[in-house]
Amino acid sequence: MNTTPEPILDIEDALVSDENPARDEDTLDYQRCARLHNYLVAYAYMARNGTTTPDLDALAGESWFFNQPPEKIEAIRARLDPSLNSFLDSIYDPPPGFFYWVNRLRMDLVDESFPLEDKNDSEGKERFVVIYDTSPDLGPHCLGVLYDQVNHRASFPLTIENSESIEPVAEHWDMWLPLETILTQWIHMLRMGKITADPRNPRDLSDDEANSRHQLGLWCWHPYCPAQIDSTVAAMDRYTDAIESRMPQRSLLPILSPDAPLFTDAELDAALVPKECFLRSFLTRVRTPRFKRIAPGLEVPHDNDAFAARQMFNNAEGQGRDVPSFLLFACADDSRKIGFNEELHRLFFGSRNDVPFNEGDPVPTGVYSPSVNRFEYDAEETGFHLLLPFALRPNPADEDGARRSDGTLVPSGSFTQLFQHGIFHPFGGEHRAQRLERLFDRWTELVECGVWTVDDHGVEGDIDMFQDADHGAWEDYWIAPSW
Repeated sequence: MNTTPEPILDIEDALVSDENPARDEDTLDYQRCARLHNYLVAYAYMARNGTTTPDLDALAGESWFFNQPPEKIEAIRARLDPSLNSFLDSIYDPPPGFFYWVNRLRMDLVDESFPLEDKNDSEGKERFVVIYDTSPDLGPHCLGVLYDQVNHRASFPLTIENSESIEPVAEHWDMWLPLETILTQWIHMLRMGKITADPRNPRDLSDDEANSRHQLGLWCWHPYCPAQIDSTVAAMDRYTDAIESRMPQRSLLPILSPDAPLFTDAELDAALVPKECFLRSFLTRVRTPRFKRIAPGLEVPHDNDAFAARQMFNNAEGQGRDVPSFLLFACADDSRKIGFNEELHRLFFGSRNDVPFNEGDPVPTGVYSPSVNRFEYDAEETGFHLLLPFALRPNPADEDGARRSDGTLVPSGSFTQLFQHGIFHPFGGEHRAQRLERLFDRWTELVECGVWTVDDHGVEGDIDMFQDADHGAWEDYWIAPSW
């Protein structure tokens, strides 16, 4: 245990990265995990108390999990792997509200929730332990960060219902990660400003503050943050470079300057893009691509008037959202539309019944930004939805079709679920849209590895190429799990 404040905040060599990967050993890396855990405890303490250094005596004086009868604690610890007990010996006991999605240290033995899994043959101990429980504010049937004492990996099913996304363990191995990887991702979200700590009572916030985020106790989830604007702009610029570097120089479109943004504020005003939103910040910073086709069958919005004219969902009041949805990259063949249906109703209007569209009304296809209410749980303003002019997995019995990040098959008949998270988020959350940054990164890989080819106009092919996801190439149209 640290005895001075400085080491508890110095965790750079404990964070998981490509250069500093998690250890692949048959045990919990308890020292590394304890350092990351203690950083989060100290971070919360400093936020609650308005200090820049933690009071280690105060942290050591907290007792929540350990504030139980000694015989109960000993009974639990007798069932734990030695590395988990070493972890407990190395950490501060956090008060409730440990992090945005999780409440506190639990160490609950929950084998009864996984009756189909093989048992732990090691001295008859239980296999599955809930280290941190899900915040009770997120609803009933909560579970939490689950540790497998056989494989020494962790997963984060928020609720019992999410457990179908992580078991059988052998068939869902990608959803089980070293505990230090989960803790690192939480710290990453803190450092980038996606999640922040605010000790004020929500009643003391201005209406603008309260409506701009979702708060669970100390922790605030922001629909977007400045770092996400930077990273999404960088991701699209990398993708633009990958395409332009493969085009003949003579075929590159002329532009006013190399750094000319895709849109000006005045042009976005004409399309009714809100003054303060992720989309405006992104489109006025990303540079203008010097080609027409950004993906198979999808075009760059070089015509500002056409961009404004094709928007169907840009009425925030009519959509009942703080930020409505916009069509960013439209299908180049404007005859490839789909009829307004229940899936699009849920996507653009949620549970509202009074929508200004009728079933079957034609809707342009392409990449849309999400519609969000910023105060809602799990809102993701930097996300996207790819609307296709055809249904994915039209045959429900087809087990080889398109898949989502969590490994689940895209629902049969879906027009919108390609490249999405699925129903399980390994680092927390439930239903937010996949991030646009991740889409650009995946498309860059498809161009660089030759799955997509480039001609004089940009990326070759029409929008029907996305059907390859249903015909044996689902991995090309799949984004690896992330937050």
